[in-house]
Amino acid sequence: MKAPGAVSLAVLGAGALLGLADAAVACARELSAAATTPGLGHWLTTLALGLAVGTLAALPAALAMWPLVLGLRWRPRFATGLGLSLLALVLWVMARRFDAERIEWRALDPWLPTSLLLLATALLSALGALVRRSGRLRRRLSALLVLLCALSLGIFGVATAEARAFALAAADGGSVWLSPLLQRASRALDADGDLHPRWLCGEGCDCDDSDGDIHPMAREIAGNGIDEDCDGRDGPVAETTALDRPEAEHAAADGPDAGTDAGPEVNSEIKRPPDVLLIVIDTLRLDHLGLYGYGLPTSPRIDALGARSVVFEQARSTGPSTRFSMPAMLTSKWFTELERNDYEWPAISMREVLLGERLKELGYTLAAFHSIRYFRPYFHLGQGFDHWSDAALDARKPELRMISSDFITDEVLTWLDGWLGEQARDGGAAERPPLFLWAYYGDPHAVYMHHEAPFRFGHGPVARYDGEIAFTDHHLGRLLDGLAERGLDEELIVVLTSDHGEALDREQDHGSLNHSKSLYDELIRVPLLVKGPDFEPQRIATPVSLLDLLPTFVALAGAPLPPELRGVSLLPWLERSASAETPEPPHPPLFFEKHRAIDDPQKGMLAWPHKVITTVPTGRMQIFDLEQDPRERRDIRMQLPDKERARLEGMLKHWASSVLVPAKHDYRH
Repeated sequence: MKAPGAVSLAVLGAGALLGLADAAVACARELSAAATTPGLGHWLTTLALGLAVGTLAALPAALAMWPLVLGLRWRPRFATGLGLSLLALVLWVMARRFDAERIEWRALDPWLPTSLLLLATALLSALGALVRRSGRLRRRLSALLVLLCALSLGIFGVATAEARAFALAAADGGSVWLSPLLQRASRALDADGDLHPRWLCGEGCDCDDSDGDIHPMAREIAGNGIDEDCDGRDGPVAETTALDRPEAEHAAADGPDAGTDAGPEVNSEIKRPPDVLLIVIDTLRLDHLGLYGYGLPTSPRIDALGARSVVFEQARSTGPSTRFSMPAMLTSKWFTELERNDYEWPAISMREVLLGERLKELGYTLAAFHSIRYFRPYFHLGQGFDHWSDAALDARKPELRMISSDFITDEVLTWLDGWLGEQARDGGAAERPPLFLWAYYGDPHAVYMHHEAPFRFGHGPVARYDGEIAFTDHHLGRLLDGLAERGLDEELIVVLTSDHGEALDREQDHGSLNHSKSLYDELIRVPLLVKGPDFEPQRIATPVSLLDLLPTFVALAGAPLPPELRGVSLLPWLERSASAETPEPPHPPLFFEKHRAIDDPQKGMLAWPHKVITTVPTGRMQIFDLEQDPRERRDIRMQLPDKERARLEGMLKHWASSVLVPAKHDYRH
């Protein structure tokens, strides 16, 4: 029976070909991202990984085909059916990712894998025509495939840890089929369950796969004769002990003089905490604002507000997605420290103390108005707020395709009129409590909707994205005008920021579109400006974090900072006199992270000007100099002196292993 062998060989050949093509595309994308320049060994290792994984993944299907096609004769239509089946599989995988991320189809780049599948179908049809009459050729090709698979495994096994880490990172970041296969395999074969599978890249991933407390990100205990962090020695990480202290204490201790204190005492001069307006614009990339140098008029009202504000030029979120940044901002704790359930979009435990609860204790009335589904009451982010509205989600369906900035502005002003009326009846403005308003504008989030003039900047997704910003900017301006008409603008503290950025161009933005996928600056660098009656307009170059907002609000109210907060108060920067040309206070290093089910976890650190990113399972490290390379195009890790490289990597590892206190994720409602 020649047909069963031909069919099985075709399936194996399809797996090998698609795995090889997927690896080549992933490596090319890594090269086009220019974050790393792969050498020949990197390319060879990546291609070997793709060929081996593709062949092994197809092996069960090839074996299953043998009894199913006994007695059948090879037909060209089988090759067509095989190609269409594989195409359906790819579309299913992409649909799963689309459903998980709820983003535009363009972010999934379906044309390249589809064209590769069609090419594979044509090649397999030709292969079928050759082997259906030649048992000898079929046996030789089968032996060749087995040999190539074994050789590929051997190449990957003997490659350097750096080359294997590159191959795995390329597959994770740029592949269609390899990424989910490798993630499932790494979790299944991680013997000690510490997310560091030794089999993938040897000691670079895990030097002891039988002990979950030993891996490259583990806490090193000096003098016990055990190398917990797999760095080749039993000793502490150098120059990182200051990170053991909370960030607020760290900043206070390292201030430029005794008069600078990032953890303020109670301010007896504050009679009543100030009114605060917090504006968060979802998915707002700062370099598409005129305030940060953009050439198109997308943000005239934000620019005008910035001219009267303290503008932070190097603010960072704590992650590249709302789920990683907003809970962290509301608690001033890193995402993995939060008690939450284990869903991909987690609900936060009601035992966590959030911004609303802390400000409520200081006498505030709090009202929030949201247009993103993660702020539904189910997720418990509104703890402590007197008024929490997600009415825009029901009034302007469907989610992510709705236009809602006008609704949010109208809703805030309508609620405010009612509240001010109540306060006037109860005793007047002098007796009313301080007010904290939170307006959350979600329009710039994908899918980018079309707007007519004057919010139209041309055709294509980037033009639509700019139009979304301009539309939001207009209605944000209406909100500011409405507050001024009601006499609330003079003493009002206005804070404007975003939860994360957005990737808009594959070539310029490290091979991806939209957000959530990486820790590069197009996703975590955010605008941040603060306007207040006592704050001198200026530009601040010091990197700061969204973790700092909660401590800042507490400090503005004149209260001491709770010691468990990870962020620092921004008052030393806000109250700085630009005209006196005093140096900016120092800030501790910034940390950020992402943990998604569909790709590998990453952790990162910014210790200006250096930024370090590590991919947790593989242990791959990248280091960028943001002063010389703000677009993160050149990984300079291997160009740094050994001592400096060890210091930077050690700080990140020390934070992840000794400072970060991960919470158990078994919380349920």
